[in-house]
Amino acid sequence: MASTSSLTSSSIKRSGPSLESLSATEAQNDSRYRNLVSEIASDVFEQIYLLRTSPPLPEEWPENQAPLLPLIKNIQSGSETQLYQHSAPLLSLLNSISLQVHNSRGEPHESALVFRSCSNHCLTSPYLGAPQKPDLIARWESLSVLEQAVESSSNLTSLKPPSWFDLAIVGEAKVDRTDPAQVGNYVRHFLRHRPELNAVLGFFANKKGYRLVYHDASVVHLSAPFSWSSRPLYAFVHRIYDKLFQDPSMRIIGAHSDHATWATNVAGEVFIAQKSRPEPGLGQRRYTSLGIHLLTARLLFIKDVWWHALRRYHEGLMYERAHAGAPISGLMTVGHYGYVLDKFGQRIRTMGGNLQDRQQKHERYKMRITTSDIGRRLEDVETLSELLSVIYDACAVQRNLYRKCKILHRDISDGNIMLAPNSEQYRERCANGYAEVKFVNQVISGNKDEKPNPTCLLIDLGNGADLNTLPHREALAERTGTPKFIARSLSGGKCLDFRDYSSTSVTMPVLTDRALDLHRIAYGSTYDDYNQEINQDSTVERNAELVHQLFHDAESTFWVTAWILARSAGENYQPEDTWSQEFRTFVNGMRDHHPDPDTLDVRISVGSSEEYWRSILHSDLAGLTLMLSEMFYYIRPEWSYRTQLDAEHVHEAMMRLLLTEIVRLVDERADIPLAVGVRALPPIQSSSHRSQKNASLSADQPSSSSRTRTHNSLEPPSSISEETSEPDTMRVGKKRKSPHLNGRPARRPSPRSSSRLSNSTSTRTETETGNNPVQRLKDEVQGIQWGSLYSLQKPVNGEILTTDGQTS
Repeated sequence: MASTSSLTSSSIKRSGPSLESLSATEAQNDSRYRNLVSEIASDVFEQIYLLRTSPPLPEEWPENQAPLLPLIKNIQSGSETQLYQHSAPLLSLLNSISLQVHNSRGEPHESALVFRSCSNHCLTSPYLGAPQKPDLIARWESLSVLEQAVESSSNLTSLKPPSWFDLAIVGEAKVDRTDPAQVGNYVRHFLRHRPELNAVLGFFANKKGYRLVYHDASVVHLSAPFSWSSRPLYAFVHRIYDKLFQDPSMRIIGAHSDHATWATNVAGEVFIAQKSRPEPGLGQRRYTSLGIHLLTARLLFIKDVWWHALRRYHEGLMYERAHAGAPISGLMTVGHYGYVLDKFGQRIRTMGGNLQDRQQKHERYKMRITTSDIGRRLEDVETLSELLSVIYDACAVQRNLYRKCKILHRDISDGNIMLAPNSEQYRERCANGYAEVKFVNQVISGNKDEKPNPTCLLIDLGNGADLNTLPHREALAERTGTPKFIARSLSGGKCLDFRDYSSTSVTMPVLTDRALDLHRIAYGSTYDDYNQEINQDSTVERNAELVHQLFHDAESTFWVTAWILARSAGENYQPEDTWSQEFRTFVNGMRDHHPDPDTLDVRISVGSSEEYWRSILHSDLAGLTLMLSEMFYYIRPEWSYRTQLDAEHVHEAMMRLLLTEIVRLVDERADIPLAVGVRALPPIQSSSHRSQKNASLSADQPSSSSRTRTHNSLEPPSSISEETSEPDTMRVGKKRKSPHLNGRPARRPSPRSSSRLSNSTSTRTETETGNNPVQRLKDEVQGIQWGSLYSLQKPVNGEILTTDGQTS
C-alpha cells in the first residue's frame, strides 16, 4: 500500500465570528481586534482611488458652497445630528457637489446621486445580522429630486426604511471623534449586499474634516483626515458617478425593492439568481447562487470568489484533472471556470494591489465557476440509513480523489457533502465513472460488477490541493478550513501532544458476519492488509511537522457526522428543555468554534466512551453510540507521528464502522425516519462575560436552528418552485431513484416538529426572488446592455500573479 503523501500546511489564520452573528458593538470590537481597517496617507488614498479618471477639480470651494463650511465647523459637541438634520449643512454641501458634478458630465438624463439622512431608519436586509443605521446614505434618483434638494437646502430624510441594495454610498458623521471600525463595518455590509461590485466607497465626516473609505476583497482602507479641502471630495463624488467598480458580467435587478437579485451572463447566456448568498469580506467574498436561465429555465450553480494571487491551486483546474480520463463518481463537475474580465478584457482584481508600499499577499482576482450538478442539503435526508450511506459514500469520493490524482479536498463540511442530484445524467455519469473505492450500493449488493450509484455529491475544491505540484510553504495563502469541522491539529496550528494523543495502542476496527463477507467480496485481501499494517507497524516519528494529510479530511468527516447526529432525532421528536452537561459543552464548543492557535479548542474535551456519546445523542439514535465511540477512538490520536501508514487508513476505519451500522439497519429492519437538525439546542452562551479577545473568536449567534449549518459552498435552495418550468430531472423536490437501501421512501418530519422548516425573514441567509423570477424580471433583464466581454479566462496551474496582473 502507498505511503502517506502530504502537503505542507500554511500558517493558521486567526479567524473570527461571522459578521452576521454579531451585534453592532461586537462587530466593531472584532474589527478593532483583528485590525480590519487600515489607515493610509490622504495623498496616497487620493492618488490611488480617486484621481485616475477625474476631470479638473476645484482647488477652492465655489461661492455657493463656501458658506456651508463655517456651519459645519461650528457644530457644537453633542449636536452631531445638526450636520445632517434640520439645516443639514453637510447634506447641503454633498448634494451641491453632486449637482455640480452631474452637470459637468453632460449627460442630463443620467441618474443623480442624492445624499439623504438615514438616522431615523435602519437599513433593510434579507440577511441575518444586527440592524445597521448609518447617519448618511446616497442613492441614485432623478435629477429633479437632486435639484429640489439643492434649491431648498432642506434635509432629505428617507420616508421609508431604505434597502442596502439601493445604496450608492454610505457614511457616518460625528462632531469630534473618529471611529474607523464603525464606518469600516458599514462598507463591509454594503459590499456584501452588492456582489456585482468589485469595491465600494464610503466616508466619515466631523467638524474638523472628512475621511474617505475604500473597501474591496483585500482591504478596508481609511484615508488620513482631509481638512475640508474641496478637491478630494469632488474627486470622490466623480468617482461614484463613474461607476468603475461594476463587474460587466453581472447586474443587480430590482434594486429599489426589498427582493433584489442578480443577473449573470455566463458565456452569452443570462441566468437570474433564484436564491443567492453573498458573503462579506475581507477575503474570498464568496457569492453563490442558483441561477435559472432567462429563456429555457435551465438551472445552474454559480460561484464567484476573489482568488488570492499567491494560491497555486485553481479549483476549476483541479476538477478538470480529477475527471480526466474517467470522471470520479460522486464528485461535482464544472461547466465554466476562470477569471472574470472587466470591460477592457483585463482580469478583475482588487485595486489595493497598486499601492507602491503594498505587499503582494493582499492581491485578489475575481474568479467564477459554474456547475449543472444540483445536489440537495443534508437536511433533506429521510432515513438514518440514508444519512450513513451518504457519509460512507463521501468517504469513498475523498479516497478516490486522492487515489486517482493525489488531490486533497481540505474543506470537508456539512455544506460540501450533499445528497446526490435528482438527475439521470448524474446517475449515468457516476455509473461509468472512476470508483476504485466502492460505494455503499456496490458493497451491499455483494456483486463485484455492481455499478456505482453514489448517494452523495462532494463539492467545492476551492481549498483543495494538488499534491503532484508541491509549492513552498511561503507560496501558500492562509487557509483555515471551516469552523466546527477543521481537524483539531490544523485548527490549533500544531500537532497534538505526542504523549496525550498516542496511537500506538489503537487497532483497526474489526468487521464480523455479513459486513465482513461483503467487505471481502468488494475489496479482497485489503481487509487483512490494513489490519496488519496498523497492528504491526508502530514506527513513530516524534519530530513530525504538521502537514495537511488525507486523515485530516477523515477527521472533518467525523465532525460532520457527529454534529448532524447530535442535532437529529426520529420523526416523532418532542422538543427538549433540559440537556446533559456533556451535550451543552459539545454543542456550544462546536457552535462557537473558530480556528485560532491561541484559543482552546473545546473539541479537545470530546470523549470516546459509549457513555459519553449516549449523553450526546437523542434516545432515538441510541443505537449509534457504539459506532461513534469506536469512530472517535480511532480519530482521536495524532496520526501525524505515524508517517509510514497508508494515507487512507482513517477513512478505512470510518467506513468499516459505517458499514457495520448500515448492514445492521438493513438486516434487523431497524431503519428509522430521520429529522436532521430538529433537536432544540441549549441557549447560546452570553458573550457579556467574555474578554474582548474571546468574544472576537467565539461570539454569539442567533438561536435559530438554521444557524447550525455552514454555508461555505455551492448549495441549492431548500426547494425550487415548480412554476419555473424547470426540467423534471432537475427538480429538487423529485425523489431520486432508490435512495434507500430497502427501496422504500420514508416519511418526512412534520413542520410543527421541525424548527428547521421555518424560514422567517429575520433569519434568512439567502435572498429569494419569488416563485417565478424569470417572468417577473424578464423585461428588466432584457433591457441590459451586456457588451461582449462575458467569457472567462482560463487559469494556468502554478502561475504567480504580479501586482500588474502579469504572470511569472
